[in-house]
Amino acid sequence: MRSGMVTAEQLMKRDLTAVMAEDTVEDAMHVLHSHSLSGVPVVDERWRLVGFLSESDILRSVLPSYLEILARDSFLYGEHELLVKNFSQVRAGVVRDYMQARCQAVQPETNIMNVADLMLRLKVKRLPVVDGRLLMGIIDRGDLCEYLMNSGGTS
Repeated sequence: MRSGMVTAEQLMKRDLTAVMAEDTVEDAMHVLHSHSLSGVPVVDERWRLVGFLSESDILRSVLPSYLEILARDSFLYGEHELLVKNFSQVRAGVVRDYMQARCQAVQPETNIMNVADLMLRLKVKRLPVVDGRLLMGIIDRGDLCEYLMNSGGTS
């Protein structure tokens, strides 16, 4: 490692909040809400990363499709009921059906410039940090901004 290079491992949160693929979406939503998270890693019983579930994944599943809206009697009436109906189906489902199974992760030694670039290119707020497939931590945009703020522009 080059002198002065800051890595994902140095900035990641080690508090491993995660859900399992067999958990219900409703349980996962409680985890997201109670921890004020926008997304959460999905792990197996050995804490190996198997996916990622975000608020966007859930919302995308709940919003009515264009065809569902067209099939309604009126474009202006009933959208709330349709949203609630869709949500009641999604919340009872399991995380596996709504998660991103092919999620991006970084290694502990990944430098923060690469982490930031990846977050921006993929339009994600959080990235799991893994050793092999084992979840070690998570790094988010706030961690990067906090580091930059605290570093004061000095090296």
